[in-house]
Amino acid sequence: MPRAARIVLAITVFWAFLWLSPQVYYFYYMLIIDSLPWQIVIKAPPGAGDLVRLMSFSDDASLSAHGQGALGWAMVAAAVFKAPVL
Repeated sequence: MPRAARIVLAITVFWAFLWLSPQVYYFYYMLIIDSLPWQIVIKAPPGAGDLVRLMSFSDDASLSAHGQGALGWAMVAAAVFKAPVL
């Protein structure tokens, strides 16, 4: 696969992770806490500006936001250097 396609795929997977991970965490909390109601907690998908702010570490001064930005850069670096998939 060409490098540009791998980079686009990495950014797309990162975008999907940012969008869908709150629902995955909520399902996990439902397993732990019996009284949580069934509901959808995901919101609108993040825009390009949200991705740029996260990956430039200027979105929020929290460890969570910085960790998400670092994950984005790690995914792009893996795509650039063609890291093997486990």
